[in-house]
Amino acid sequence: MSSNEEIQKMRKTNMKIFPTYKKLSWDFIFFYTINFLFLTQVKGINPADIVLIDSFYYLFGVITQVPATFIIQFFGRKNSIVIANVLNCIYMIVIICSKNLFNLIFAEIICSLAFAIKESAEPSLLNESIPPTKNKSRIFAKINQKGMSGYYVINSIATILAGFLYNVNPYIPISLSLSVLVIVTFLSTLFIEPVKKRNEKDKIDNISQIQELKESFKFVLKSERVKSLILFSALMTGILSVLNNYEISLVEDLNISSAYLGILFAILQIISSISTKKQEKFHTKFRNKSLSVLGFLVIISCILSGIAGEIAKQFKIVIVFIILFYIVKYFCIGIYYALIEKYLSNFTNEEIDTKVFTANNFIRSFSSAIIGTMAAFLLDRMETAMCMIVIGCIFFILMIILNIYMKKRVGLKPEEYSKEEIKYDKLKEIV
Repeated sequence: MSSNEEIQKMRKTNMKIFPTYKKLSWDFIFFYTINFLFLTQVKGINPADIVLIDSFYYLFGVITQVPATFIIQFFGRKNSIVIANVLNCIYMIVIICSKNLFNLIFAEIICSLAFAIKESAEPSLLNESIPPTKNKSRIFAKINQKGMSGYYVINSIATILAGFLYNVNPYIPISLSLSVLVIVTFLSTLFIEPVKKRNEKDKIDNISQIQELKESFKFVLKSERVKSLILFSALMTGILSVLNNYEISLVEDLNISSAYLGILFAILQIISSISTKKQEKFHTKFRNKSLSVLGFLVIISCILSGIAGEIAKQFKIVIVFIILFYIVKYFCIGIYYALIEKYLSNFTNEEIDTKVFTANNFIRSFSSAIIGTMAAFLLDRMETAMCMIVIGCIFFILMIILNIYMKKRVGLKPEEYSKEEIKYDKLKEIV
């Protein structure tokens, strides 16, 4: 941007479009819940293999972080988001046309690259579109939360419809998901690039880019605060990705129909939408303990869901308690996703923000690939309820260890951090 008028136009446009864009693009709509049924019932894929496929997604997520970073560096944030959405359209087409496990693994490669780009470029684009003020972190969280909350509402309605439409024809919900992705791709073209493009010489100077990337990652690895947040993100992403499949598998084991599944998970999405709006109050109440409280609540709900699942085999009434434990988990994730992006974007500028998000995606993808493989191994050898108990207990121990590590590294006041920790703080630079 070369003038103040252009900068103001960019900020006004991006901040206006972003909530609507995120409502439709944060994740696939008309897809989750029925995707598990679609792959098991229509494509004949074993449930354990589906969990394993998710592990492939995260494994490829590790590999695609570097090319994703170069794509963002070369094409800019806006154009990279457009590319990512086109890739997701291709992903959905491959899912519809898939005939075997190999096709699905290929689809995961495409999807992992798309989300590797999106998860770095989107928060970075928003971060760079907000004027540098003392309230920048709060503005970022408010805009982001508005998009997330809207996504949960839209997806809850779509989930109910998907459950009924699946019974009419299993391909209808997947086709609708593709249609939404086409709309999202169009919306992404309306953004304005917030960071001045490099000149052509800089664009083709790969050695310079590699060195810059290396220096940025050095900062990420040296920063105790960022490392703590990324480790927590890795742990939470791991258990949430496992629970996405375990939860559906558990209620499917209890012979709940796809239509009721749609209604159940629609209600859970609405709960996440409501809780997302409470993220600022939650942060104000628990401060530097916010992430810890959310982590332990999710893990405990996982363990209790497994225990209730075991009892529900004999006493169906216990399914009510499973739903209650699911409600706790979905309430927590609505707040968690809003807070973690806010915390990661604090003290960053255009020089470092994409690298922080990329490092976060890299490490959480690596950990989730390992965790997902372990979860698939367990599901192939024991029932879902028992898997949830075992996984929950393991994560409970890991969460205790991580909280001890994080205690004096996260949630401090700006003046309590070292100069190295906040050297990329744009507000500090302006002051």
